Amino acid sequence: MAAGKKHRVWALGILILLAVAGCSINDEPRPRLGSYATSTPGTNFLDLNSLGDHKYYGGLFEKNGIVYTCRGGHIDIAHLRIAADYTRYLYKRTKQCLLKTDRQFSFKLNVEPSRYYIRLTYPKNWKDMPDPEKEQIAEEVAIEMGQYLTFTMVTWHEVLTFFGYKSMAFLPEFASAFSWEDNYSNLLGIRLAAEAIRDNPQNYETTMTALIKAQMEHLGIVSASEAHAAAESMRGIWFEGNILVTMKVRNMDIGLDDGQITPLLVPSMCEQPQPQPYPVPTLASFKKYGFDMDLYVRPQEFERDQILKVVCPDGGCNRIHMPDDLPIFLAYIKEKCRQIGCRVVE
Repeated sequence: MAAGKKHRVWALGILILLAVAGCSINDEPRPRLGSYATSTPGTNFLDLNSLGDHKYYGGLFEKNGIVYTCRGGHIDIAHLRIAADYTRYLYKRTKQCLLKTDRQFSFKLNVEPSRYYIRLTYPKNWKDMPDPEKEQIAEEVAIEMGQYLTFTMVTWHEVLTFFGYKSMAFLPEFASAFSWEDNYSNLLGIRLAAEAIRDNPQNYETTMTALIKAQMEHLGIVSASEAHAAAESMRGIWFEGNILVTMKVRNMDIGLDDGQITPLLVPSMCEQPQPQPYPVPTLASFKKYGFDMDLYVRPQEFERDQILKVVCPDGGCNRIHMPDDLPIFLAYIKEKCRQIGCRVVE
């Protein structure tokens, strides 16, 4: 093939790839490994001075593990960081889409096959809106959507692991599904990322490092040994086992009843502790400006058929609509929990 023709074919291929990619960006967060908040082998307990620096790209100076706070209970720092970085990532994806008036895009959590699809409906005057006004609205809406989409995704991850999905094929994760610290840890990361984006988007890592430390201080972080003792005091009540852990409590509070998540506190820790609830993400600004959205997830896991039967007992569907189908799954999981003898916290 002649050199000129090769170049034209190569250029056409690039254009096709860009057209298919839409508003995609190559900035996906890296994986991190969470842990049980149990006093069992492999759990790394941290204190205020051992949190390390938050790193979006490389984790050499980052420390992950479990802390205990008087007003927030146990917090999985890895879960917090994962949710924070996906909030930033989906904020950037969404804002790029809005400014380009792209009507659909998809994304996924890097440790699972499920893929999320969004179809956007824009306000009628969006294309004719002055650029400064459009930029301001896109920024506000994208921060909100970054939080909302991340919260939906990490909550769905808990559903998947309850059905037996393993992000590491040989490592069971059923015990970690809706464990007592997960939802609150995720929510904290989402909230802190939104604050970092608003305050100092050009210095995200440094800002997140400071915000995590300040948040832990606000919640009343204790020493690593006290965090371990708090977990150990719940042995036989919230969990049992050592190498193989059985969760006796599943915390399924995702804010469906009152719009907020209240952390689960260890009764014997701290003097007269008052839990610090926080509101879950909403789409208030998104709707205020006249946007609409169809959001669904296509499960691709080995457990796919079992999962889809919850919403389609007779078959015939291949997607889960969010947020409408989520309460159906929570009700299903709550019933299964009761059948196997675990206590559900809502």
